[in-house]
Amino acid sequence: MPYLDTAQQWLTQSTLLLKARPSTTRISTKYTISPPTSKSSSKTKPQPDQTTPTPNTPSNPPPAILTLKTYDPASGVTLKYSTNKAAEVSRLIQILGRLARPMAGLPEMKE
Repeated sequence: MPYLDTAQQWLTQSTLLLKARPSTTRISTKYTISPPTSKSSSKTKPQPDQTTPTPNTPSNPPPAILTLKTYDPASGVTLKYSTNKAAEVSRLIQILGRLARPMAGLPEMKE
């Protein structure tokens, strides 16, 4: 089951699949956050003095991945897309609401 290259490809193909088979097609999402890696190998670490100011080091958030999967068991078609871009994740989550309306038996919303 190959991954699609762009979010637009996944959206277009998923929309077509949902229009063709709205009662059997399902969309699933998986959001994975990788655990942060430990920089120290020992568990015991000397405590810094309370009088010494610690420098403000920006901590990088752990990488997170959103995977979207559209599956139709009747035809066996599976469409997958994965991203780690925060802006794209937000946009895709908003689109899922409109895309899933026919799957839930609700009328489509016109823009």
